[in-house]
Amino acid sequence: ALGIFYHEFIKYTAGGAGNELGIVLTPEHLCDFMCELADIQKTDRVIDICCGTGSLLVSAMKHMISKADNDEEIKHIKQNNLYGIEISSSIFPIAVTNMIIRGDGQSHIYNADSLKSTSYKNNNIPQCSIGLLNPPYSQKKDCELKFVKQMLDKLAPRAVGIVVVPVSCAIGTKFKDERKELFEHHTLDAVFSMPNDIFYPVGTVVCVMKWIAHVKHDPSKKTFFGYCKDDGFVKRKNLGRVDAFGRWAAIKDTWLNMYFNKIEEDEKASLHCVTADDEWLA
Repeated sequence: ALGIFYHEFIKYTAGGAGNELGIVLTPEHLCDFMCELADIQKTDRVIDICCGTGSLLVSAMKHMISKADNDEEIKHIKQNNLYGIEISSSIFPIAVTNMIIRGDGQSHIYNADSLKSTSYKNNNIPQCSIGLLNPPYSQKKDCELKFVKQMLDKLAPRAVGIVVVPVSCAIGTKFKDERKELFEHHTLDAVFSMPNDIFYPVGTVVCVMKWIAHVKHDPSKKTFFGYCKDDGFVKRKNLGRVDAFGRWAAIKDTWLNMYFNKIEEDEKASLHCVTADDEWLA
């Protein structure tokens, strides 16, 4: 109950500063989808290099604990398997508190600049097998793909990176150098076009990408593209977007089934070979 209260509380606490800093709170059901897309196991080490208030790490911890067999494994997960970096000194304590309230026994959340390699060395952050990321949007000096590349570069070989970024990163008319650099070192495994208003009331249209770290993208191999514009949520006064009709669970399972079984279906999903110069959207 305290965790639910705190989740609501941070919407208001982070709201004012968040808008100025480009911080967008990740919806809880989107966090869960990203964790399931990553297929997080109890033995994984998970990092979020722009952890904000800690929503993605909280979701990852929940998924890992659900697969643990005993209290000792749960303790190990909380103390050793979750890492976060947050540059904002005002958002950082919110993330730490969020993890503590959720039962994190030894929170590895650090107030540092994730784009600087020294931040990882100084805080003894190990290579992780899963990366989750919702980078700050609309930053003039650093585009979102710089954060994506930094996260992937710091992951272990063949690790999985799941990111939610504006569709401008996938269209191909912008960030051409960053896109080519990503394909030189990492593989784009899947892209999901998300509902246009998933971040309501913020108007940013986003997609979720799945990357395989340290494996050069092979343009002769197909990437999965999902067109996931309906998550079953509806807008309600004073509540925002809610799963009023209980449709989300079935919709999420459909999306994941299509990806993991590489199913193609008109207006829902396709498999296509792409290069760094192509559009990465269904």
